[in-house]
Amino acid sequence: VLSLASTQDVVTINLNATKVWWNDSVMASGVARYSDGSPIDGSVELEVDNILYPCLSTNTDGSWSCSFNAPSRIGTFMVTVIVTNSSGYKFQNSTFLTVSPYYGKNPVGASNRVVYELPLLIQDLNGEIKSVLARIMVWKG
Repeated sequence: VLSLASTQDVVTINLNATKVWWNDSVMASGVARYSDGSPIDGSVELEVDNILYPCLSTNTDGSWSCSFNAPSRIGTFMVTVIVTNSSGYKFQNSTFLTVSPYYGKNPVGASNRVVYELPLLIQDLNGEIKSVLARIMVWKG
């Protein structure tokens, strides 16, 4: 889509967390302003892992916020905000979100998941003995 937005126009994007569990709720927010500082009045969408999430329009001061669920697979994903004004011009910006399990005593994300970690010794097919960590994830409830 062709956009005639000025390079001085600004759309910011911030995430309440940049490392989350899969399918966790994430809040994105930011501000959309023209180069003269006036707010961009328009619709807001988020694109995460090729999925579009419609959000509320920008507020009168240009601020916006939207929640979405993190992808249900492990990896690093681009999160893009797209603000479209009444003339159809699009303004966008991106950041990254990492979805991964976190092992250890202080799990990250929803408290209904716990990961237990147990050190073990194993022997490879070539006879070499190695120390490994066996990890078991448990969902409470």
